[in-house]
Amino acid sequence: MKESNFLPSGLTIEEVNQRIIEGKTNIVKTSGLKSTKQIIFGNLFSYFNLILTVLGVLLISIKSYENLFFMLIAVLNTIIGIIQEIKARNTIKNLSFISEAKALVIRQNFEIEVLIQEIVIDDIYHVSLGKQIVTDATIIMGTVTVNESNLTGESEPIVKNIGDEIRSGSFVVSGNGYAKVIAVGKDNYIEKLSAKVKTLGKPTSEILGSLRKLLKIIGIIIIPLGLMTFYNAYQTSGYDYFLDFLHEPVLYQNALKKMAGAMVAMVPSGLFLLTTVTFATSVVKLSKHQTLVQELYSIETLSRIDMICLDKTGTITDGTMEVDEYIPLETTEDIDITPSTIDASIVIQSMNYALSDDNQTSRALHKYFGKKRKLRVKNTLTFDSLRKYSACTFDEGSFAIGAPEMIFKGKYLKIKKVVEKYARLGKRVLLFAKVDEISNDMINGSVYPIGLILIEDHIRSSAKTTLDEFQESGVEIKVISGDNALTVSEVARRAGVPNAHKYLSLEKISDEKLVEVCSSYNVFGRVSPNQKKLLIQTFKQNNHKVAMIGDGVNDILALKEADCSVALAGGSEAATNISHLVLLNNDFSSLPQVVKQGRQIVSNMKNASVLYLVKTVYTILLTIVLLITSKIYPFEPVQMVVIETFIIGIPSAFIALEPNTTRFQGVFLKKVFKLVIPGSLLVIANLLGVYLFASFWPNITDGEISTVGIIAATFAYLLVLVNVSMPLNKRRSIIVISSLFVSAFCFIVLGKYFKLESLSIPSILLLMLLMESTYIIMSVVKKDLIKFWP
Repeated sequence: MKESNFLPSGLTIEEVNQRIIEGKTNIVKTSGLKSTKQIIFGNLFSYFNLILTVLGVLLISIKSYENLFFMLIAVLNTIIGIIQEIKARNTIKNLSFISEAKALVIRQNFEIEVLIQEIVIDDIYHVSLGKQIVTDATIIMGTVTVNESNLTGESEPIVKNIGDEIRSGSFVVSGNGYAKVIAVGKDNYIEKLSAKVKTLGKPTSEILGSLRKLLKIIGIIIIPLGLMTFYNAYQTSGYDYFLDFLHEPVLYQNALKKMAGAMVAMVPSGLFLLTTVTFATSVVKLSKHQTLVQELYSIETLSRIDMICLDKTGTITDGTMEVDEYIPLETTEDIDITPSTIDASIVIQSMNYALSDDNQTSRALHKYFGKKRKLRVKNTLTFDSLRKYSACTFDEGSFAIGAPEMIFKGKYLKIKKVVEKYARLGKRVLLFAKVDEISNDMINGSVYPIGLILIEDHIRSSAKTTLDEFQESGVEIKVISGDNALTVSEVARRAGVPNAHKYLSLEKISDEKLVEVCSSYNVFGRVSPNQKKLLIQTFKQNNHKVAMIGDGVNDILALKEADCSVALAGGSEAATNISHLVLLNNDFSSLPQVVKQGRQIVSNMKNASVLYLVKTVYTILLTIVLLITSKIYPFEPVQMVVIETFIIGIPSAFIALEPNTTRFQGVFLKKVFKLVIPGSLLVIANLLGVYLFASFWPNITDGEISTVGIIAATFAYLLVLVNVSMPLNKRRSIIVISSLFVSAFCFIVLGKYFKLESLSIPSILLLMLLMESTYIIMSVVKKDLIKFWP
């Protein structure tokens, strides 16, 4: 809390409380997080849960309790889904609270920090570089430059003076001032805009989107296929009318069991849940790496990234800048130095006092030169990422500090040699110069260089290791910075960026030329915010999936343009608010873990999806074939338990959570079905083989057909599991072997509980023939299956 001596006193506590009572607070429901009630209802009342519940009720009505095991699995799946979603939701809430936006307001002559939702109408709050405008307000002191691209789509900065209105949703790119709140909550301009206005395009999940479309199709056909299966089973028994079950209830019960068996097998009930749980688990895992996931499906987006663009300052370097040295320039035949009657340090001290800049560079200048009011200021020009300099006019003249190329335009070649001498050492080089005047928000007239300020920006100790990890994962690195290109190149070289010696300075590059040549460079210097955005756009147009890491207001346009945006929590508030992911420890060394987590989700969910969808596809196709040939569906729900639990459910959970760093490429469903269709046809071939044999061996019973069929299908499914698990490692080998032994134990020791019957010699021979032929077929087509593997 700091006393304010030169500003209005602000609201009193009584006035604030009265406005709170009147509801004039800045409360807006912005959280996209589900409530506990929504999570429970969403998991409990799904379409497929409804189908399974109806089937369960029907089976209970005929007292077929042994076939209700699928209901237990459905209940457990639902409970696990609810618990994991709530856990992930709570994790996000807790991390969000750490990085929650705050504002500095004046109340009763004191500046105090409050949450943005605690701001009330008529409050006076501080606006400064990097801050997001949180309410509509009117400037009452100072001058700020704001970017309103969130509201208008135009990225050109706009200067706001006393009396001008600033709107919520915009952000400050330069300047400093105070504003009086004129609207709060739903009355803010941004809240009144139509739904088409977004501050950030939300990433969508291709996995969930694809699965939703697929499940809609399955949901449409499952009920008619189930009813036709019931009718077919009943009619095949010799009864033409449905109401005949009143006279022969056993036939009705058997038909109902066959219908339930087919419909339960068609439902990939655990697949959607597994996807949700996997994403939720990833949120919890990433929280341990101090990563806040603001958009859940950005994890999946990041898994497809093959290029990362990052700023130098605060990302590769730690942002703790220090002035290393001040070097006065001497007059040469190239450089005309106008003798100054005033000490340079006094001017810089006075500039530090007069300017409202608050960034790493200004803080370094304050620390080295001090901040004192020794000269009377007449005009100021705060730092802007487009101008790349700041300036002040005193009674003694006008002075500027900033990028040498931008201040000494047209004559930069005269000092280029000495500037690059220090830039090659990785120093940030600023020019201190006397100028004729400041007008129209820029310096004008002649420029007289006085000295160079050398700033050291420390490279993070983890930078090289982190960049090496990205390169090993097949991710290209692009360094995009507003600093001198030579300085950026040297820092990038030390950090391990490949081909860092080949750099491009953009201060005189046209947009057309930049688009044409940018693919040939990894390091870019003197990049404006709009050029950063253009670079991201161009890389995307060149079929790259691009992530952008940044921390300042000059990164915001690029962050919004990237496929996935990552901000450092210690950076500007505006950059943090619009990013998909926030690194709370301000260290991008945790980002490779985020990429790995995303890759694990997509690559592993492809494998897990194959297991679930083979069962669904083969059941649908088999049901259609049996309906056409008037054959009865062979299995009851209890007979599918071994496949659903020990070959699909448990193995898929282990597969989904297994480490996997393979970058997924291509269309998700297309990749999945290239493995699903061969696997489904293999299982169907086994079952049709049983029916073909039965047509030539009339003595085989329906029970034997069912028993041989389910064992043969299980064996075929085990081979599908083996192929999905390729290449086998220790973890996957254990999964496959465990599934084999558990399945064998269930069929040999617990066979009666799964309604298996003793087999005759011909049936045993048939089973052995089917298993051997299945293995041979799988071995023959194995190369064709492997070639589909990404």
